[in-house]
Amino acid sequence: MAILIFILILSFLVIIHELGHFLAARWSGIKVKEFGIGYPPKALKLFEWRGTDFTLNWIPFGGFVRMAGEDSDPNQRSLAKKGEFFAASKEKRLFVVLAGAAVNFVFGIVAFAIIFSILGIPLEITGARIGEVMLGSPAATAGVPAAVNIIAFEYEGQRFQTHSPSDVINFVTDHQGKNVKLVTSGPCDKLACAEIEQGFEVYLRSQAETPQGEGSLGVVFTQFEMVYYPWYEMPIRSMVFGLEQALVMGREILAALSRLGGSLISSGRVTEELAGPVGIVDQAQKSGIFEEGLLMILSFAGMLSINLAIMNILPIPPLDGGKALFTIFEAVIKPKYLFKIEYWMSYGGYLMLLALIVFITVRDVIRIFS
Repeated sequence: MAILIFILILSFLVIIHELGHFLAARWSGIKVKEFGIGYPPKALKLFEWRGTDFTLNWIPFGGFVRMAGEDSDPNQRSLAKKGEFFAASKEKRLFVVLAGAAVNFVFGIVAFAIIFSILGIPLEITGARIGEVMLGSPAATAGVPAAVNIIAFEYEGQRFQTHSPSDVINFVTDHQGKNVKLVTSGPCDKLACAEIEQGFEVYLRSQAETPQGEGSLGVVFTQFEMVYYPWYEMPIRSMVFGLEQALVMGREILAALSRLGGSLISSGRVTEELAGPVGIVDQAQKSGIFEEGLLMILSFAGMLSINLAIMNILPIPPLDGGKALFTIFEAVIKPKYLFKIEYWMSYGGYLMLLALIVFITVRDVIRIFS
């Protein structure tokens, strides 16, 4: 079931990517010969619309758009006729090339916006906020409540201020097996806490006394509070927060790709953190993403969509980013030379990407079964 869900999600994301290219090409006056669902060989022609054949292909995921003149001989591109890809202006071709990645990025933002509209917008909590008190723990025995901030410990006449979960953990680790006074704020609502102090006499369990999966104190911290705003504000706030999260994720992906590039250059090896489709499905299945309901699946789809957008705009032929880069270079390099360079670099890029995909897939399979 996980494999089927992943294929459906990936197919949807690739199809909307190609739909972005299709609509941008139509708006730019470029003829689209074929919009394929799945990859060739062709299974059947579904219908024709305004000169475009919509086809169903045998490899049942992904899709493609075949524009007039896009794969023409590089020597003939300068002679392209009206309606062909290379007859359009550089600006229009750039728009068409980047439209697919733009659609994937926008889908990621929309997916996050829907999730945050339903679950609330997470706001970061400053302080050591107790989210849960474990049953039978020293904190529960002492009557420590949830939804308060731990602001200090008192021990042997000294007061130790705590400003974060790490401060609490450090103090508790250093005082295991001791009786201390735990000082908390008053009850907290969202980011604000009542400005009163509450004190609790607590025994901090030693490592030998602590059950597996718990800490000496027996509390679980929360670092985010889900906040709801008036209904008319939630869509806009969720969209803005979704955009922020998409940008953060994009930055993290670029950082990971930078590490990958550095690893390839320095050692000729692919970093362990890089996973292909097989590895992604395995990780998602182990973490239970596909069993957590529609919102979790939508979150996964949003993250994967942003990944696809970032990967596609990398300046590597034959990816969209590589095509965009060569289109920009037309301003300084004669097209008749540039087209030949792009043509052969695209073939080389295809072979390199294919080899990388095969290598990563084989490694993922070996990793799973070992």
